[in-house]
Amino acid sequence: MDAIDRQILDQLVLNGRASMTKIASVVSLSVPAVKRRITRLERDGVIRGYTAIVQEPGPGKMHALVELFCSGDAQTKDAAQIFGARSEVRMAFSAAGDSDVVMLVRVDGTDHLESLLLDLRRHPMVQRTRALVLLNSLVDRLVT
Repeated sequence: MDAIDRQILDQLVLNGRASMTKIASVVSLSVPAVKRRITRLERDGVIRGYTAIVQEPGPGKMHALVELFCSGDAQTKDAAQIFGARSEVRMAFSAAGDSDVVMLVRVDGTDHLESLLLDLRRHPMVQRTRALVLLNSLVDRLVT
C-alpha cells in the first residue's frame, strides 16, 4: 500500500459513496487506475466492506464505553464470545492498560445501562466494570 492507496482510503472513509471520478480527481489518477486500486484493496482485505451508518442512538437511546476488568486467567477471546453475544454491544476491543476489554454499548437509558453493568459483574470472569456515558458526537467517522 502506497501514499495514493492511503489517499483513496481517506476519501472512502469520508464518503463511502464517493464516485470514482471524484476520487480520481482528488488523487490525480485516471478512473480506471482508481478502480484497479480499489479492487486490489478489496481483494487484499484492506477494504472489508461498505456500510450505511444510521443516525444513532435515537430518542431514549444512549451510548456508553464499558471497561471490563477481568480475572488474571481470563482470555480476551473468551470475553469476546461471552460478551459479544449481548445485543447491546456494538464494538468490543481488547485493551492495553488497566482494563482488559473496552466495549461500545447502546442502551435504552440509564436503567438499562445499570442493568447491563450488574449482569456483566455477575459473570465470574469479571472482577469489576467502569462505564463512561457518551454525550454528543464530535467526529462522526469510523476508522479501522
